[in-house]
Order: sequence, then C-alpha cells, then structure tokens
Amino acid sequence: MKTMKRALAVSTAIVASGTLATADQMPPETSLSGLEYELIGRGDIYSYGSLDSYNQAPMLDALVESGALPPVNERLPAEPIIFKSGAMVDGIGEYGGVFRHVIGGRPEGWNWMAGQHQGWGGINMAMQECLVRQGPRWQVKAEEQTGPLPNLAQSWTWNVDSTELTVNLMQGVKWSDGDDFDVEDVRFWYEDNVQDENVASRMAKDSFGAANFEVIDDYTFKFVFQSPQAETIVENLAYIQGCPGPSHILKDAHPTYNSDATYDSYTQALPNDVVPPVVLGAWVPVVHRPDELVIMRRNPYYFKVDEAGNQLPYFNEMHFRLSTWGDRTAQAVAGTGDFSNMEDPGNYVEALKQSQDENSPVRANFGPRVLSWRLMLNLDPASAEDDTDRAMRDLFRETDFRLALSHALDRDAIGQALARGPFAYPYVAGFSTGSPYYDAGSSDFQPFDQDRANALLDGLGATDTDGDGVRNLPGGGENIVITVLHDGGANADRKQAEAVASQLEEVGIRMNLRSLDQTTMDTNRTSGQYQALFARLPVILPTREVCETFPAGANCPFFNRGGNRLPFEAELASAYDAFVASSDAAEQAELAKQMQRLMTENAYYIGTVQIPAALLVNKRIRNAHPGTPVFMYEWAEDSVIRERLWTPAAEQEEEVLPGTVAEY
Repeated sequence: MKTMKRALAVSTAIVASGTLATADQMPPETSLSGLEYELIGRGDIYSYGSLDSYNQAPMLDALVESGALPPVNERLPAEPIIFKSGAMVDGIGEYGGVFRHVIGGRPEGWNWMAGQHQGWGGINMAMQECLVRQGPRWQVKAEEQTGPLPNLAQSWTWNVDSTELTVNLMQGVKWSDGDDFDVEDVRFWYEDNVQDENVASRMAKDSFGAANFEVIDDYTFKFVFQSPQAETIVENLAYIQGCPGPSHILKDAHPTYNSDATYDSYTQALPNDVVPPVVLGAWVPVVHRPDELVIMRRNPYYFKVDEAGNQLPYFNEMHFRLSTWGDRTAQAVAGTGDFSNMEDPGNYVEALKQSQDENSPVRANFGPRVLSWRLMLNLDPASAEDDTDRAMRDLFRETDFRLALSHALDRDAIGQALARGPFAYPYVAGFSTGSPYYDAGSSDFQPFDQDRANALLDGLGATDTDGDGVRNLPGGGENIVITVLHDGGANADRKQAEAVASQLEEVGIRMNLRSLDQTTMDTNRTSGQYQALFARLPVILPTREVCETFPAGANCPFFNRGGNRLPFEAELASAYDAFVASSDAAEQAELAKQMQRLMTENAYYIGTVQIPAALLVNKRIRNAHPGTPVFMYEWAEDSVIRERLWTPAAEQEEEVLPGTVAEY
C-alpha cells in the first residue's frame, strides 16, 4: 500500500480496549447564505373557503362553451385552496405563457406510487399533489411551526392517547380526467402500495408507524397506530411519500385486483411514452419526446385559486428540456431557462460571476449548506451474494472499519476539487449544517489522519498479507475491494467517487467504481441491491425519505434492510421513534442531537462534503420570493409555489400548444 501522507497534524489516542478515540469537533463553518426575509403565519399563505365567483384562464372559455369542459365553478371544490395576495411578492398574476425548465433526468414512467420518478427537476411535483405540504414552511415563523401545511388533507385530529389520526379530505377535488378524488384513492395508495411489500413505494412498508387504515366515509379516514405518535409523523404524508395516484386507473393493473397482472407489469402500467397520465397537479404531461422535451399543459380541474377567484396556475404551459444537470444552470444563467437549483459546484464561480452583471437575465441567491454526499456501505449480511461479499459486509459492520474510511478522507481536498473557494465544508454523517436540527457540538468529526486510519485497520486484522499493496480480509482472506455504484451522469458524484477511491487506496483499500444511469441507481439504492454506493443524499429533516438515513422500520434504512441491526443502530432507532412520538420541540431537539451523535461517532455512513446551493430565477418571473431556499423542508420547486408564479403578458414566451388541454 502507499505510504504517502498529506499534511495534517492530528493527535491520536488509544484507549484500553484498543479502539482509537475520536472525539474531534467539527471545524468552524462560514455561511455563504445572504437570504433575509420576513416570516409570516401559516394561514397567511393560503386557506380554504368559498368565493362569490370564479374565473378561468381565457384559453378554457371555448372548451366550456363547446361543452368539452364543465363551467369553472363545477370543476372546483366547494371550498378550494385560496392563496393570499399578501404572501405574494408581486400579487395576483396574469394568465398565459410558458415556464421553462431544463433537467438532466428522464421520465422513468408515470406510476409514482410504484416508485417511478418522472425525471426529477420538478416534473414530479408539477403532476403530484400530496396529502400535506412541506415546501412553503420555510416562510412560516417559528412559533407556528406546528407541523406540515394542509393540502388534500384539509384537516386532521388525534384521539386522546395519540394512537388514532382522523383525516378529513377536501371535498370536490377532481383528477385531471374529471373523476372524483376521494378516500378510495388514499386507501389504494396506502394499503395496496405502501403496505404491499412487493411494491417499491416511496414510503416503505410499516415505516408510517405500521398503521392500519380505516375508511369512515368518502372523505374521511383514520390511521390507527400500534403506539402513541406525534404530529411530526404527519410530515411523512407530504411529497415524495404521501402522494396518492388515480385508483380508478391503476386498480385494474394491480395484482390484488387483476389475476393476470404481476408486480412488474403494475410498476410499468403507466409507461412514459403514453400521455397524458391522470394527475391532480397543476400541469399535465401531454408531450414526451425522449431525450428532448416534456411539455405540460394546465390542468383545468386544478383545485386552487387566488383571492380574486382566478383558478390557478397562471402559466398555461410548462416545458422541461431533457438535457443535463449542468446545462440546467447554463440555460438559466443565459436566460433560456427560467429556473434552476444550482447544485453542481463546478458551475458556481462562473455562474455567480455572470449573474452579478446588471444586464443578467437571472437572479441568484445562495442558501445554507443543504447538499451533502456520502459513501454507504451495505450493512446487511443476509443479502450478500456470496461468501466473500458476506465477509466484506461483516467487515463493514465493524465501527472501526467505517471510522478508518472516514479518517482516510481528505475532505478539504475533495471540496476544493469540486469548486475552488469557500463553498465546501466537511460532512461526516447525520444532519447537514443547513438543517434546523443540526448541532455542531453533537457531531463527532473524523479529521483526515492516515495514521489513525491505518492503525484502526491493523487493529481489525485487515492487513496486506500477500504484499500486493491491498489489504486483505481479516484472517488472510481476499483483497478488500469494495464495489461502489455511483451516478455517472452527475459530475459532482463522479469526481468525488474518484477522489474517495484514490484516497482510500493510500491506506490499502481499493474501490471498484461502477457508473450507472440515474434510474438504475435509484432502483438499486432503494432495494439495497449493492455492496456500496456513493450518492448525494441530503439529511435535513428526520421525517423526509426516512429510509435513506434512519432505522425507521423493518426495511429501513435501505443500506441495512434485513433488520440485523447493530447495537448503536438499535439505540438510534429508539431515538428516532421517540422523536416522531414527541410533540415537544425542545425534546425533539435533544433527540435530534442524540441521533446526530450516534450517526457521526459510529460513522453510520461515510460523508465527504456539504455545500450550499443557489436558486436561479429569470427576472421575468413574478412571485418568486427572493428568500426561497433551494432545499429546506422541500426542494425549491415546491417551496417557490410554482402554481402562483406568472409573467406579464408583454414578457410571456410563446406557447407550443396554445388552446389545448389533456385529452383522455
């Protein structure tokens, strides 16, 4: 193995047990966030109610006159969601025009309940509506942060001992084909998708408190839990987990209701080349040209309005150019795209330089560090492919092995390789620094120290027994070669994976990097089908995509699905369960500190760096709040509330499909 050492002096202490003590503190952090904004009340953003009259986009007038569509008041619920003008930066908007996106993803399919994504970058959120909403919470003042905002679930109540959650749905919401949305859609989502272990639902089986589902009436249902829960658990009913699909379309494709169907055929029941799918969202995909474009048109049955009674959204059309994630930023900076989460640090310096020009068509705002990357070792020995793989996973389960890998990483060098300047900050595990639950004092930092890494590996008996420069499994076994999957289309992921491989080789650990496309990566990650995996997976809240990070159920986390938990993992599970069962903010904060300590001191996974992201929005777009974070309670596509964005008529882009709506 190589003996080269980078310059970093760190003291090493050996305790009686032979384990190397690691009680280092996180280094000082400098924030790049310049966001300042006034926080408001929950009810200041939107409420439910009825208005004297309603208006529709002029393009729908002819369809109503011809009888192709019912009048707008018949398409809306009795009490639609009403967005308040006071919370809009630029007020009530004008109808028409195009909102332009550029993304690097490709639609996998339209069956999101079976885990399929629609290309990310905002298509998912434009199609889906979920039971509750998280994104706009960034604007809510602290004293009113009492849980998620309502959405399809208009209200909910708990019984006295917090074991039953009764949910009242909006009445009169319709799918984009005019079919009624009701409890059957929610029951089908939960019982036949979430709780069916054969479906790759975004919410894993039993991860929602192993609740039973009870139908009360067409618009009321109940979750019955095995133990007391807290309001926090309701956050799981937001995007990307709590979004029902059209049961009237999908039940016939599900094996429970169709003996000729399989779970594979169910997953593929709504292929990406068949449009339009039936949705609840503000826009409906009507054109999909593979590797080129997705065009979405307004949903004439959308259930939200502004205070003047104008049915939302304001934009008639939404485009998603299917390019690369790097091109998303380039197009936004150039003014040929309207919106970008600038997440590729390789673009930061040049993009910032261009956006600061007074003639730039785009505004750029940096937020806190919310993007973080990690190397996840599969800790489940039961799913190993062979004896060697099983021996590797047994080694992965040794805390000292994971700590050794963490100490072997020069995170400063990795960060500078991504972007020169002050953007990157070390990340080891647990909550990102941009999380409201992050606590530096509860974070155990493993600084770059090859001596410490080598001593830990030697102590495990993982020495180089055959002299080829690669350490062997304890007892003189095979070379330690870790097969690591990564997204080959994500430049930041690829660069970091290569850097990690190079640095680990210096302490005698070899990585075999395998580049996959994004869709295959998603499938392997959520199914636990890998030996190791490197990916960007931010940890901001303990209630969002919990199986990526926490032992929140029998099949969580994805990197230890078999339920063979490590001793500290059981303690982490107890802290997590207590967190979601608590309604006391101070108690939750202390439990989050406990989770942070357990994840970092045990190197639950091996983090590399964390960086801020910037939100780029074209200056012609109105109602884009300048304080919107790229990621906080949710990604910016939800946080910016796209259904209320608009552009003055004189600045609107020409529509490709004027006057059309989805036809079924």
